[in-house]
Amino acid sequence: MTQTTSLQGQLRLATPNDYAAVVKVMQDAGLAPDAVMVVGTTYWLLEQNGQPVGAIGLEHGEGASLLRGAAVVPSARGQGLGRQLVQSAVEHAREHGDRVLYMFSTGGDWETFDFQQVPLAVVMGDVPDAPQVAHYRAAGTRPGGTTWMRKLD
Repeated sequence: MTQTTSLQGQLRLATPNDYAAVVKVMQDAGLAPDAVMVVGTTYWLLEQNGQPVGAIGLEHGEGASLLRGAAVVPSARGQGLGRQLVQSAVEHAREHGDRVLYMFSTGGDWETFDFQQVPLAVVMGDVPDAPQVAHYRAAGTRPGGTTWMRKLD
């Protein structure tokens, strides 16, 4: 998936030139932009009227990916943009050949996207080289919130 357009906005693959926009969207949405858009990741930017309003990423592992930063700026919430971002990432992970998709989250109703809670050790063991996992290991910290998994088969 490189680009899709809907009534809500245009979703396109982020390029290195979009780094500042992805970081700003995540910060405006209240998410930490640590280690975004590094090698081994794919990010998308969602725009409305040419303005960045959402971003999402995948950190790729072997047969599994870690969903990263499903972010929508506060002024654009309530339009289904978050749903559009998550569904697009799930579709891309399937196309990439992933059997499972993981994520860390401090909020959200992830059951509506067919995610289920799993122990942190499952994620840390299945995608040990994902940039966000490596960041937590290097910092000696744990992700806050809940750990989620969605089977893709």
